[in-house]
Order: sequence, then structure tokens, then C-alpha cells
Amino acid sequence: MSSCLLCQTPIEESVNPFCCAGCQTVHTVLAARNQLDDFQKHPLFLQAVEAGLISNPQLLEKFQPHDVEWHKFPLEIQNMWCPACAEIIRLLLLQTPGIRRCIVDYATDLASIEYAPQILSKDEILQLIRTYGYHAAPLGETIPNSDLTMRFGVAAFFSLNVMMFAYPLYATYFNFDADGGGPLFAWLSCLASLPVLFYSGWPIFKRFWLTLKMGRPGMETLVVLGVVTSFALSCYDLYQGGTRVYFDSMTVIIAFVLLGKLIEGKAKLSAKTALIQLTKGLPRRGRKRLADGNWSFVPLKEIVIGDLVSVGAGEKIVLDGVVYEGEGFADEALMTGESRPISKKAGDKVLGGAILQHGWLAYAVTATQEQSALQKILQMVECDLGTKGEELPLVDTIVRWFVPCVVFLALLTFLSVSWLNLEDPFIRTLSILLISCPCAIGIAAPLAEAHLINRLAHLGVLVRNRTALRYLGLETLYVFDKTGTVTEGSFTVLEGLETLSESERSILKGLVAHSSHPIAKALLKELPKPACPFATVEELAGQGMRAGIYRLGSALFVGLPPDDIPHTVVYFMQEDRLLTKIVLGDKLRADLPILDCATALLSGDSHFTTAEMARQAGFPFFYGNCTPADKKQKIEHWKNSGEIVAMVGDGINDAPSLTAAHVGISVCSASDISVQVSDILLTTDKLSILIEIRSLARRGRAILHQNLFWAFFYNLIGIGLAVAGLLTPIFSAFAMMMSSLTVLLNAQRLK
Repeated sequence: MSSCLLCQTPIEESVNPFCCAGCQTVHTVLAARNQLDDFQKHPLFLQAVEAGLISNPQLLEKFQPHDVEWHKFPLEIQNMWCPACAEIIRLLLLQTPGIRRCIVDYATDLASIEYAPQILSKDEILQLIRTYGYHAAPLGETIPNSDLTMRFGVAAFFSLNVMMFAYPLYATYFNFDADGGGPLFAWLSCLASLPVLFYSGWPIFKRFWLTLKMGRPGMETLVVLGVVTSFALSCYDLYQGGTRVYFDSMTVIIAFVLLGKLIEGKAKLSAKTALIQLTKGLPRRGRKRLADGNWSFVPLKEIVIGDLVSVGAGEKIVLDGVVYEGEGFADEALMTGESRPISKKAGDKVLGGAILQHGWLAYAVTATQEQSALQKILQMVECDLGTKGEELPLVDTIVRWFVPCVVFLALLTFLSVSWLNLEDPFIRTLSILLISCPCAIGIAAPLAEAHLINRLAHLGVLVRNRTALRYLGLETLYVFDKTGTVTEGSFTVLEGLETLSESERSILKGLVAHSSHPIAKALLKELPKPACPFATVEELAGQGMRAGIYRLGSALFVGLPPDDIPHTVVYFMQEDRLLTKIVLGDKLRADLPILDCATALLSGDSHFTTAEMARQAGFPFFYGNCTPADKKQKIEHWKNSGEIVAMVGDGINDAPSLTAAHVGISVCSASDISVQVSDILLTTDKLSILIEIRSLARRGRAILHQNLFWAFFYNLIGIGLAVAGLLTPIFSAFAMMMSSLTVLLNAQRLK
């Protein structure tokens, strides 16, 4: 890791020593003036920080006024066509007074804006984004459907008509127009192209203007230059009475670009619902003890540290705290990964988000909603969702240098041909722009990814975040959560019942039928025989239960030495005679895959339990006692070490590590939160599908690279011929369509 030469923001090792264009521009200006000494006090630097051109959080906090109250505003933005769109929106918003921080993620359509309500309202932020040509709405609200489908439909319909009118014109290039119908078809082509140009092509022109204004030209630049040049040249030739027009090429270019964006939009199953589900999953009220001693439900904002809150069996613990009175068993599996219900009594800590399965507790609150363990998990998830897709896809990286090179070459060709008095400088320039128009480039990646996503769906694999496709199949390390992923995730009887007689099973079932304890429920599932009725059953919370001469409970409860094994053990006694020792725990899944890469096991369970499970499953690396933050930290450590990490998990405690990994995979039994933050969801319960996923992803990547190679190879050859004057615009348009057709057919091989 290195730091930005200006603002010291940590950046990946790169040829460019700056974190953003703002820092590079300010540094260039100050260096030209020889004013880099003590530059942090320079007025230009201070103005750049205040305007948001330099987005280092520490600098922003240092120079922003401290009497302003800052709020977070999560929202959804649609109609972003590429990562450059997200960057443009971010830069434009950061230049707006009242906005301190801004994250816009193209991969998920999510944005998180930190703003000052005293200066700027939410409605003003939304309206500002809409003026840039994007649809925006607060997270959770419905955004009106994009009109991209309608625009593509209009472009496709009129393009087909323009091509039909162009067929007779093609004949006039090689044969004399005896009937004199060429001008008529040329004018019809012109009229039919107008809806495509002014309606269907409007989003392309708008994005071209925004990218130009921000100094970040993309593929829209070549599209607009090719379309405008061909339209202008065609209109001029039509005005002169000629028939060498290129309206069909122009309309096909727009139709293909819209098709690529439409395919990409459908393949891009956004993870925007993640934060919606996380927010809805948070408790809103808690049962608080009032001053008069009564208990009453109140909003969480009215509960402060030190207040007493109660929770009954089956209810969710709303905030972190310490048990004041009562006893019970809490299911913290989704929070910590611990598969066994945890006994809670006076003095024990409880976690907000856990569920009390048995008993009753009153606990003193030790953290507000913003400080709770669950809220910290959600904040980690939100942060990662906003930064996960920052790396540009391969095609966008190439386009960054391809676009300016083509524009420069076209301009140089026009000036050179004009200066040398050679023929048709306009024709050669138009040929360059047409042959370089990125139709094939625009659909190469979306088509291959769309077919790959469809194939994966047939296998029972849903791709929720297409950004992960760039890493899928390249993973060097697979990290698995233990509970519910490597294991079945249910508290079941492993052994002990097989030694009991039919009558003893009936007695045991009659005993546990009086309890709602998780151990009792697990035993009931394994005891299908009729229960022996008991008149009275005494249950001691956290210890065991007894009826007459029969007892069931812990070693301490029955007076036996405890067993040192990584499972829960209860003892069934008849007076002082041990009938059986029942072992309960989680079973290892039978379909664990053998992957051709390194694997590791993470768990919130004890190190002893995790080690035993890792030994049984064959994991060479394992870590126990992991909190959600610990899991995320280990994922980030492996990533910083150069590993491409895939994380497979199922619980709330896995959510931060799922979002931190290059590829987050949730299993079909996963909690709502881990499903929503994952990149890939397995709808099948067979983990062996991971082997097929890797194989299919590698094949899809090969086809994607073939598409991109062909798209750019044809461009480079065609541009060379156009510069030499050996390629006319009509053949450029034909070659462009043939290249797009080749890309379409090649992508079909993934079906």
C-alpha cells in the first residue's frame, strides 16, 4: 500500500501516485507555481477541500465547520451506465455545499451521502441527482421504471425501417440508379432516423455531455462523435442531391448501445435491498421498566444506558446489556455463529438481535441502538456495500485509453489529409469514427455475463452482484463459516438414544414434553414413540428437570463429572443409575466439496470445537472464537496478502465478511441479512455445486476475453485501413455490424 502524493489517502500500488483527479489537478497547479511547501495552508488547497475535490475524510473533518450536524442519507440511483457515471455523480455531489462525504456504488445502485440538513435537504439532493439525468429515491421507496426499454424499442423499430430503405441505396454504389428512386429512399432514411437520434439517443448525448464536463470521456464519446459526424455528412450529401448517406449506420449504432445497456441492466441484479432488509430487521421498540415499576413498550430512542429492559421466551433482545435478573437460554447463532443456545443468568452479557428461546430476562442496557453489536455489524456491511465495486471492469479500463487515442487519431488524420491535399478528409475521418464505434465493445461483456448468469441460474446459483463475476473462478482461497454452512446448522442429537429401551424412550419423551428448552425440543424430534405422562415435572432453569425418580440435565445437576468433549452433553438418570449419556451438537454436512484451492474455516464457536470440526472436514486452516469484526479482519488480511477470497456463510455474523470478500456466497439456509449482502446465493443445499461454479465461471471468462479481443482487434485493423483511405464509411458500417454479430454468436456458446 502507498499514499496519495497530496492528501495521503491510502491507495493501491499504481503508476498514478494520486487517489483521484482532484488531488492530481491541485498538485499539478501548486507544483507549477513552486508552492508545494506547506501546501495544506495554501488557499487553493483549502478551497479544493471545501469544494469536495479532495475527499480524504480526515482532511474534510479538519477543515469542515464543527458546529454543523451531519446526517447519513442512503438512497438508490438508477440509470447509471458504467462506473464513470458513479464517479461523476460523486464528484458533482461533493462540489455541493452541505455535502461532506459521498459514496456511489455502480455495482449495487446504492449511494450513501453524508449531508448537513441545515444547509441542504434530502429533496434538494434527490432533485440535484435527477438534473444529471439519473433516477434517485430514498432507500426503500419505489423508483419509476426506466424508459430505457421504450427507447430501445423505438431505436430497433426505426433502425429496421432505415435499413430497409438503405437496401436500394446500397445498389446505387455499384449500379446506375435507372429508376431515380435513390433520393426518395435517402430522404425516407433521414426522416426515419430522427426519432432514433432525438429520442432514443438522448440518454447517450446527455451522458456524453456530463463525462465531457467532468473530463472523464467514455464510450459515449465515440458513439456521439460517430453518430453526429455521420448524420451531418449524410445531411450535407442529401442537401447536395446525393444518396451516399449513413443514416442506417447511425441508427444501428444507437440501437446496439442501448441493447448492451439493457442486457447489462437485467444481468445486474442489484444488492440494493440489502440495507432495506437490514433496516427493517432492527427492533423498533423494547419493554422498558418505568419509574412506577410497571413495564411498558417504548420506542428504542427513549431507552438510554442503564435502563432496565425485559424480554420473554421467543422475543428478540433489542439492545446489548447485562442480565439483572431472571434466567434463560438465548440463541446467538446469527450474531456469533455459536450453534448451541447460551445460558443467561444474572451478570451475563446479552447481545441485541439474539432471540431468547427459553425463560425470562430483565437486563440493564449497556449500549444505545447506535452503539450495539448489531448496529456495528450493519455499519460494516453498509461501508463495504458502498466500496466493493470500486475496481473498474476490464472493458472500462481499456476504454479509458482507447477513446482519447481514437479521437486524437481521427483529428490527426483529418489535418494530415487536408494538409497533403489528399482526397476526402471528411470521408476518412468518418470511416475512423464509424469503425471504432464501440457497439461490439459495448455488448461484448454484458452478453457474456448475461449468458453466464443464466447458466448459473440453471444450476441453482443466483448472481446478485455481477461485480463478483470478475473474480469468480479465480479464487485462491475459499473461507467457510462453520455453523449452518459446513455443518447442518441445527441442534440435533448425535448419540445416546440408541441404548435406551422402548419404555425408557417413552419416559424420556414424557419428561422433555413439559419443556420448551432447545435441548428438549431436539430430543422430542428424535423420540417418535408415545410419551409416558407425568403429573408434575419440575424444571430448574439452566440445570435440568426431574419427575419422580427420573432426572435429565447437566453433569452438575445429576452429580456426575463432566465430559470434556466439544459438544453439549446431558445425562438421563433413574435415581442414581445412569441410563444414558446424550450428546447433542451440529452435524457435519456430507457434501463438502474438494476444491482446487486453499480453504479455511472460521467460527464463533470455541477454538476446541472449531479445531475438531476442521479436523473432521479436512480444513488445513481454522480460527475459533471469531467475532464478526474478527472474521472481516481476517478476510481483509488475506486480501491484502494478495489472495482472491471467496467467503461462504449464512448468518448475520457473516454479513461483514461476505461483503468484505471478493466473492460473498450465502447458502440457501442463510438468514435474510446474509442473503441480501451476498454476491451469490445458492438455492440448492449442495455445496458440491461450488466446483461447477468455478468451472463454468472460467469458461465464461474465456468467452468474455475472446469477445473483447475480437472487438478491439477488428477496431485496430479497421482503423488502420480507414486511416490509409482503404475503408469507406459504408464498409466501416458493415464491418461494425459484422463484428457485433460475431460477438453475439460467440456469447451463445455459454448457453
